[in-house]
Amino acid sequence: MMELSELQEDAISELLNIGMGTAASALSQMVGEEVMLSVPSVTIVPRSEAAQAIGLGKDDQVSAVREHFTGSFWGDAMLLFPEGNSVELVRALLKEEMTLEMLSEMEQEALTEVGNIILNACLGSLANIFGDELHYEMPEFAHGACGMILADDKGGGSVLILRMDFTLQKTNVGGFLTLMMDVDSVQAFIAQIEQFMQEMA
Repeated sequence: MMELSELQEDAISELLNIGMGTAASALSQMVGEEVMLSVPSVTIVPRSEAAQAIGLGKDDQVSAVREHFTGSFWGDAMLLFPEGNSVELVRALLKEEMTLEMLSEMEQEALTEVGNIILNACLGSLANIFGDELHYEMPEFAHGACGMILADDKGGGSVLILRMDFTLQKTNVGGFLTLMMDVDSVQAFIAQIEQFMQEMA
């Protein structure tokens, strides 16, 4: 299985930090409170172990917004919210007292909009850093077992998982941002990073 050097991991983490910083700023403006970010983690695992690598069980129920992107590197950008957190985020967004049933009805639309803004901000930041252009498909909402949502139509293979946790400071609602790329995309991504590092040297 492909492995990353420590230098490559550090560079990827730093770039994700920049991208997610832009995304967190956008989310902070939407909810009117500070968004706390964790240190990014970078790992390459078999696709079947993706849920475990993110820190969730395969059967854990999550709400997710997935956005497929293509360009010089490609993959799936996802926002994942453990059960219950997604509804609380919708409540924080709408800033209105609503019944759980009403919030659940609005969950898909509200989270898809949040996902669109956050994922595009993060991916757009990476594209700007590389002086590149990424193309995004429309975000899709999904709810179900984490293992099913992270599964790929093609089955096996290895994926690079970039994970960053974010938490709304006041309401203590959190989720994960992940970028999942197959090995060919990872190699293309690393080539971009190494070119960027050479230009910065």
